Amino acid sequence: MSEQERAETAETQTEVENQPEVQNQPEVENQPGGLTPVERRILEVERRRFKHQGSKEKAIIAAGFTPIAYYQRLNVMLDDERVRAAAPQMIDVLRARRDAD
Repeated sequence: MSEQERAETAETQTEVENQPEVQNQPEVENQPGGLTPVERRILEVERRRFKHQGSKEKAIIAAGFTPIAYYQRLNVMLDDERVRAAAPQMIDVLRARRDAD
């Protein structure tokens, strides 16, 4: 593992450690932006750019998800208009990417 990969992994772990636990937070619709803490965490992972192979998977795991659960939840989020209202450009890009496959 290169120094940059180690630094990126450490940064991801620090970000996750500073975030509250997903299981301890109720999924309240009246959260800022109308998103739940889980949805905001997934959008934060999607906003990042990953330079090295496997870095995104490490970030997903560090965020408290298995890769399968993460992508299942992301797929549901892409069809949710609340999420699109919170991040329209990102959701449009992700929808186009999903629909191209």
